[in-house]
Amino acid sequence: MRTRRSLSDRTLAHLLVAPALVLIGVFAVYPFGVAVLNSFNYVDINTGALTPVGMDNYVALVTDPQIRAAFGRSVYWTVANMVLQVGIGVLIAMLLNLNLRGQRIARVLVLVPYMVPAIVAALVFRFMFNDVTGVVNYALRSLGLIDEPLNWLSDPQLMMPTLVLVNVWKYTPFFVIIVLAKLQTIPRDLYEAVAIDGGGWRHRFTAVTLPSIIPVVIAGMMLRTIWTAYDFDVPFLLSNGGGPSGSAITVPLAIRSLAFEQQQVGVASALAVCTAILLTGALYFYLRGYKRSERSEG
Repeated sequence: MRTRRSLSDRTLAHLLVAPALVLIGVFAVYPFGVAVLNSFNYVDINTGALTPVGMDNYVALVTDPQIRAAFGRSVYWTVANMVLQVGIGVLIAMLLNLNLRGQRIARVLVLVPYMVPAIVAALVFRFMFNDVTGVVNYALRSLGLIDEPLNWLSDPQLMMPTLVLVNVWKYTPFFVIIVLAKLQTIPRDLYEAVAIDGGGWRHRFTAVTLPSIIPVVIAGMMLRTIWTAYDFDVPFLLSNGGGPSGSAITVPLAIRSLAFEQQQVGVASALAVCTAILLTGALYFYLRGYKRSERSEG
């Protein structure tokens, strides 16, 4: 009688990972390979024929002022979002970690923006930021902060700050969730030890709280940087495709415009490849910072 041999741990691990690897290959590796190939060619959008152009598509990224402007807006968009989301998210998480009245209700309300679909958020804020009937201008004028209504979604100077504010409102709860979860795992003994040594709340924050949450914050920033850099829905929906004079066109919107409106698939592919390389570099520095914070915490 033949005995049935059980799978080894290594074989079982490979079998469990295989479906994920197949999905990554189909939806990530293969499209990226096609983008790299297209970036060195002129792509006929009707026939799909490729005509080699060498580095011309990459040169266009540097020489085209509109693409350079879109890249600059993406840098502003990503950095501003990260600074505000992290700062506000950590502050709210620390407040929610205190034993305050109505804490449970506050935690639920904080999560609401994260659950609202982007299309719904865009429609609501387009109404709120309307220069004639919007509640934002009404509130600011009632408080005496402005004399005339501001054109939040039609003034090129206000377009990007408005988009950043909306995106911060929607995605700050991500940092609230992960930081609050970490705060609740910090042993109270550590705070008591600092208090016994005569340390106040500042010492408790710098010696215990900050080193504990830094690894979580860096990990969250790593994910949110990638997601924010590729964010398409909020800028596109709020700016109605790019805003006045293209003042809201970031890299994702520029890739769409190049590929489908201007039919420059090769240039769009080159822009996508360069963006991926830059984000990979940012990921490297995030991982280094994460490892350092883990060692300092330990």
